[in-house]
Amino acid sequence: MSQKPNVVIVGGGGCGAQVARMLSKSLKQEEYNLILITARPYYTHLPAWIRMSVTEEGHLEDRAHITYNYLFKNGNGQLVIGKVVSITAEEGDKGGSVTLESGEQIEYSVLVLTPGSIFEGPINIPDNKKEMMEHLRSWRQKFADANDIVLVGGGAVALEYAGELRDMSSTKRITIIHNQDMLLNDAYPKYFRKDVYRDIRKRDVEVILNDSVDNLEISEAGTIQTRNGRKLIADLVVPCRGGKPNTGFVTLVPGTLSDTNRIRVAATLQVMKYPRILAGGDAIEWDEQKQVAKYNDHASVIVSNVIDILKGKQPNGLYKGCYEMIAISNGKSAGSTYWQIFWGPTFGDFVSAAMKSKDLFLTWTRKSLGLSS
Repeated sequence: MSQKPNVVIVGGGGCGAQVARMLSKSLKQEEYNLILITARPYYTHLPAWIRMSVTEEGHLEDRAHITYNYLFKNGNGQLVIGKVVSITAEEGDKGGSVTLESGEQIEYSVLVLTPGSIFEGPINIPDNKKEMMEHLRSWRQKFADANDIVLVGGGAVALEYAGELRDMSSTKRITIIHNQDMLLNDAYPKYFRKDVYRDIRKRDVEVILNDSVDNLEISEAGTIQTRNGRKLIADLVVPCRGGKPNTGFVTLVPGTLSDTNRIRVAATLQVMKYPRILAGGDAIEWDEQKQVAKYNDHASVIVSNVIDILKGKQPNGLYKGCYEMIAISNGKSAGSTYWQIFWGPTFGDFVSAAMKSKDLFLTWTRKSLGLSS
């Protein structure tokens, strides 16, 4: 590394990749080293993983695993493939270093943390490409072979799996188990949650509410038991309980992480007590739903404030939150969409399919990472 100050980003997902691209346009190559550290050698478009882990139709893996070759504008940036295991930093206006699993240390003048989430089941994606393809083929086979599928969790992941599985087969028995009295959560209005319930039931998907499954292992008799004691026939159980923040490497002072292990940030998205460390995406403690559609706004605030910090100025970019919006595909040609503006309109199959279900935001995502389509 040269003696130019390093601006280091940890995590190349939905927020980190946008930060890297924006900074590559803004930082002068002769003054700073821009370094993106990420565990995978390609960007993974998670919204497409649900469909492509169910079916090989369309070969979505060819478009949903996106090369970083065009991410940095004019080549202004460096990609490091590896996992960060710890951060060395002093409180206050000082830089530090990150340590990789390999033992390599990389110093930073400014650090951006966008490590994303860790998931279960089919979307617990291996970092190695060979292992990832084996994982993908394995889940496709599991879904093809199963006749009685139980989806544990009643959020968007479970709903989208139910839709894709029903597209695959009209005869498989599909059951969603959710621990609340309505699908999704109370970030969304009851009328929308009722609409989502109605739409998924129309596709002959059973929904069990106010219950959960603690032990995902299927018994020798081919059943699982819910927390309330109900026994269900199952030959495949799929955890869809949402992600956990990938913050095990955040070795900073106690209190940096919340009780749920998310990174505490100010409105400037600076980490508490560490003005030269910023964070965004899934891993931050912020009262909003974790969705990649919001992370362009996170990235804009982070980039503005990184530039201010490098200039010795007080950061003045503030993240004010985003309207809640969700588009849930129900197979390839149906879905439900909610948009929290004015009266909070909802949209059904036609709009939802046009917005998400057909393309899964793949074209937009590829263009945002520097590809033409």
